[in-house]
Amino acid sequence: MDNLTVKAPAKINLFLRIIKKREDGYHNIFTIFQKISLWDEITLAISKKERGICLECSDDNLPGMEDNLAFKAAKAFLDYTGIDYGVYIKLKKQIPIGAGLGGGSSDAAAVLKGLNKLSGGLMNSDDLNGIGCRLGADVPFFMHDAASAIGTGVGNRLKAIKIPLFHYLLVWPGFSISTKWVYEHFELTTRPLDTIFDAELALHVRRWTNDLEMAVTPIYPQIKAIKNRLMELGAETALMSGSGSTVFGVFSSAEKAKAAASGLVVRDNQRIYLTKALG
Repeated sequence: MDNLTVKAPAKINLFLRIIKKREDGYHNIFTIFQKISLWDEITLAISKKERGICLECSDDNLPGMEDNLAFKAAKAFLDYTGIDYGVYIKLKKQIPIGAGLGGGSSDAAAVLKGLNKLSGGLMNSDDLNGIGCRLGADVPFFMHDAASAIGTGVGNRLKAIKIPLFHYLLVWPGFSISTKWVYEHFELTTRPLDTIFDAELALHVRRWTNDLEMAVTPIYPQIKAIKNRLMELGAETALMSGSGSTVFGVFSSAEKAKAAASGLVVRDNQRIYLTKALG
């Protein structure tokens, strides 16, 4: 049985503006993605003597096997290539679920790329990206080699960019937020859009913003409280990532991020993560 182990990194959104609602129900966005040093670990194995997909996961809170994005990615790969292999997936979760960090999408991308490598490169990058797009809007970013990128469309049109390698202190507040719920409760307002497509936004920390906070913070005041506390502890800025629930503070050095972490009081099921940008 051939096997390999890969890391599936988390992402944060340094900037997120909602442009308009599409006819298909999704939203066009302008975002800046950044991969960070927080990973799920995935072990993949294939066998030509066996059939079916087996998923073993360290987190019992994940969706059932056939609803898991890693499982869906493996099934999509087998369906597209037509190969009849047995696939075993062992998923060691570190990225919290429903946290705005793209853990499920990253797992899916890692499974697609890993199975392609194990099977001898049966699919080219365009085919893999096509499958990724169908699995989820964030999957194409994790398929991309770039550590940071501007995302437009539903986030699937990507342009690699260079961003200073900041350090990030992440606070997961102990609960998940449904992406579907957030978009359903977000009210799009009319605002001038003349500056949002400026890639230089990536270099101006104080201009980073997340439109979806408008839908989340009235219902989840903990998000705003965590943002305020991170700013008090010296963060250059603090934002909710994606549709939440994780909040991150931005720091110019690991020492400053560690000092801020020491000033946090961890409550209930909260978790904190000291991370840095991948470059």
